[in-house]
Parts: sequence; C-alpha cells; structure tokens
Amino acid sequence: MRKAVIRLFMLVLIIAGTYSLYTKMDLFPTVKESNARVETEGGDEIVLSKLDSSSKELAPYEDLVLELATGFQSRSDRFSATFTGNKSKLSDNMTAIVRASLKYDDYSAYILDSYLYTIRSWGNRSTITVEARYRESEEETAIVDRKVEEALKKIIQPRMNDHEKVKAIHDWVVTNVQYDQTLTFYTAYDAVALGETVCQGYSLLGYKMLKEAGIPVLIAEGSVNTGEHAWNMVQLDGNWYHLDLTWDDPVGAEDSTIRYTYYLKTDEELRADHQWTRTYPTANKNYLDVLNELETKSDKVDGLLYNKLKLSLGLHWMDSENTITNEKLLRESIQSAVHSRSTLLQFRYTNGTGFPDALKSAFEGIGVAVGYRASYEPFGSDDSLIVNIHLNYE
Repeated sequence: MRKAVIRLFMLVLIIAGTYSLYTKMDLFPTVKESNARVETEGGDEIVLSKLDSSSKELAPYEDLVLELATGFQSRSDRFSATFTGNKSKLSDNMTAIVRASLKYDDYSAYILDSYLYTIRSWGNRSTITVEARYRESEEETAIVDRKVEEALKKIIQPRMNDHEKVKAIHDWVVTNVQYDQTLTFYTAYDAVALGETVCQGYSLLGYKMLKEAGIPVLIAEGSVNTGEHAWNMVQLDGNWYHLDLTWDDPVGAEDSTIRYTYYLKTDEELRADHQWTRTYPTANKNYLDVLNELETKSDKVDGLLYNKLKLSLGLHWMDSENTITNEKLLRESIQSAVHSRSTLLQFRYTNGTGFPDALKSAFEGIGVAVGYRASYEPFGSDDSLIVNIHLNYE
C-alpha cells in the first residue's frame, strides 16, 4: 500500500521557472486577428486574441494561454489555471505558453518585473500557479489611467481624425515627459507622476494613450547605439509605422521645439539607427506619400486638414519642389531668386556636410551686387539641412 502511495506521489510534477524582465525585455506581442472574450473575477471584460493558427506547437494550449493572459492582465500577484493533457509536453512548452499569454497585452508584459510558475499534476490534469511581481502597482496604473483620460480630454477634439490624434498624443508626451538620465524610472506611472522615465516608460505611456484613443498600437523592442531600446508602432488606415517618442524628445535640447525626426517611419527609414530581430508588422508605406494621397483624394475641407498636418510635421520639406540635391541646383536656385529680386530663399539641402562650401561656390561669380545671410539646421536622421538664405540688394 505504501509503495502504491509513493508511486502516486511520484506522479506529482512540480516545476518552477523564473524569468526577469529587469535585465532583458523578452516578452512582446505579435499581431492577432480574431478575438475571444474572457470575464475576470471582478466581472470586467478583457478582450483577448486567439493564438495565431501558425503556432501549431501551442495550439493544444490555447485555453490555458487565455487563462494565464487573463491573470496577468488582471494584475493578480498570484493566480492559477488548469490544463488537461500530457503533463510532460506541458512542462516542455510551459515557458513558451507563458510568453504567449503575455503577448496579448504589451502593457502587462512591460510592467512585469518577474514571475514564478509551479505545475502540480495528478494524472492528466495539471494546475499551474503563477506568482508575479510588477514594476507598477494597481494603484499606480489607476493613476496612469486617470492622467491619460484627463490628457486626452484636453488634446483630442471631437472632429479629429486618427492622423491628428496620433500627432496630438505624440506632442503631449514629448512636451510633458523628459528622459531619465539616471536610468531609474521605467514606467508610465513615473512618466505622469514624476515627469521622467526611460524609453520603456515613454513606450508604455504612448501605448496607453494611443490605445485609449482607439489607435491600434504595439511596443517594439530592439537596439540602438546606446544599447537596448523600446518604441511604439501604430496603425493608420491599415498601414503600420514606427513611432519613437523617446528619440523625438532628445536629451539636452535647449529649446521647446517639437521634433518629428522619428515620427511614423518605415522599416527602411528607422533601420538607419535602430535594429530589431523580432517579427513586427511590415512598415513600408512612406507617410509623406500617404498624406499627399489623402490630400488629393479628400474633399476640400479634409484636404486642407491633411495639408496643414503635413506642414506642421515639416514633411513639406520632403517634396521635390522644396528640395535641392546638389551644388548645381543650388547655384541655379540662387540665381533664379536673385534674378526675381527675392529676399528669402528656403529649401532642404540633402548634402548637409558639403553645404557651406557649396553655398560659397554658388555665390561666386553671380554677377549681381547682393549680400546674403544663411542659417541652417539639421533635418531628419540623414544628412539633410533646412536652409534659410536672406538676400540683401545694394
């Protein structure tokens, strides 16, 4: 009898696994299409997406993944889920199952500090218990939610389209948050309560605000020249774009100018100084082309809105009529301005490094008594400059 009992107890499988997000961000969502609805114990409804059908290895665990996802999103520090099936395969796949459950909500994944799971099995029935620690308490998240609601009420107008909403949220974040150079503050709570956070907090706050405004959004992770980095991706009219709020709020900026250097970028544009290996939605639609197309296809009122948006983002400098690409075209443009007695010449020059020499050369031998004063500043993440040349005639 005792031997039989021992054998039964030997069937009990206990596995504990821990994983810390503090040293490495490793749990991020992919895009899902279909939805399932799950009720929490408190009666709140959480919308969850079903597992990607291509995840064949995890298909048998879909219900378990949803249960665990509900637990993480409810912010419980201890919760359980059950599974009926092969306990050995469950053990082998458990890490992937937990990661899949965290893919349903970026906010839960990014504020999770660490977790411990335990599996107890009897026969083919297993109970999985998870103990989780979060960087942000429920009370702090509630404060974030309240601050986000207050901010959106101020900056989002009833007639705004989604393009205008994204810009309003971008501007609010980079205006009200600054980068934490002590690398101490990581959360959206830190961003709204202290006004300081690192890239993770920028991305979390951006995620909260964009999602609350009805904009499809996710958090992307990768690396830049300073190390690991996080930013957002947003979807507008079916097209995905990269949005790096942190890098549009540069450390040490002495003016209050709002920058759009990393605003709604394509994969190709962002890869100039960002790298990533995870799979994210393809971002291959140039945002200037999109705005030009919307301006052309819209009625007069909406067309003016898209044109205004393009101007406010500084994207009009990317139009060919506002761009000079070499010294020959620079000389011709200056000659034309002088011939028409223009007093101001503005354009984007693509070869910023060589501009001072090109400008000097362009004015040599112009044949007209004219003085000039030039000012210029970097534009975008390439070598472009926005140039202003003031002309004085004697």
